[in-house]
Amino acid sequence: MKYLWLFALLFSQAVLAWCPDENQHITLQGKLVQHTYPGPPNFESIKDGDEALTYDFLQLNEPLECNITSADEQVPEVQLIFIDKTKVTYADIAPSLDKEVIVTGETMYLQSGWHFTSVLLLLDDVKEVSAADTPEQKKRMLAQLQQFQQALREKDVAALKTYFVFPVEGDTWGFFPHIDSQEPEKLTEAVFDKNATKVIDSLQMLSDIAVNPDAQTLSERRINALSEEEQKRSYFPTEDDGMFYYEENGQKHTFEGTCDTVAGGEFEEGSLRLYLGTSANKQLPGLSEYCDGASSYIFKLIDGKLRLVSSFTVG
Repeated sequence: MKYLWLFALLFSQAVLAWCPDENQHITLQGKLVQHTYPGPPNFESIKDGDEALTYDFLQLNEPLECNITSADEQVPEVQLIFIDKTKVTYADIAPSLDKEVIVTGETMYLQSGWHFTSVLLLLDDVKEVSAADTPEQKKRMLAQLQQFQQALREKDVAALKTYFVFPVEGDTWGFFPHIDSQEPEKLTEAVFDKNATKVIDSLQMLSDIAVNPDAQTLSERRINALSEEEQKRSYFPTEDDGMFYYEENGQKHTFEGTCDTVAGGEFEEGSLRLYLGTSANKQLPGLSEYCDGASSYIFKLIDGKLRLVSSFTVG
């Protein structure tokens, strides 16, 4: 699975194009930053006398793709607007500057010279994302992961839903089966509600991963594609890639390599990544182009709580 992770990291930014509607209440993920722009009277140059305007922005993990000011416009940042001081203020978010956060609020589109991004967010809440760097943070994540697994086993939709940040970054390929002609979509709250049973069925094997919070370890779960009888045989490679044979009663039997179903996880860059997919069988290893594929589910600590924030599929 190590080669899969290298491949996945290279393509994890190949995400589904998406743009929220105006006046839509949404959650967005990214880094909280500040920028200074020229303001009145001309909104052109601070050096030439325009007022300096400093605002807070969310530098998005996953850029939006909209058609607001131009066709297929990339929107890498969203300007944050503070409307209701009873909810959140500049002072509230100041400690999170230059850190990863998750924000919620209502969208609006660019309307005036004081707006510096095509999409803006009328801010309701800001939650800081904590990296799982210390043993205690990792223990906390794994203890909560066990509760997530229990919700999967019990098929408790309401409990399971609390572990998701909607919309989940990426696409829905790792959450339920798709037909070839079906367009990929975001896993929004509405999509989750509509497909909850399929989501639980698709993720069920994640509940089989052995988790040890005290040791901060996860053990891979592997379903061997070979029957017990097949596992007892001695196999030898043929001259053809991906082909093997065994001998029995003086006869030679040829087989193709095969893929096991696997699930596991690891800590990576402050996040917890679980994977579910296929890998080459140990005795009859299938070719990598057929076996090295998986969906990856990325969990982070948000205000101390385990949350599934993104997913991508490779292979």
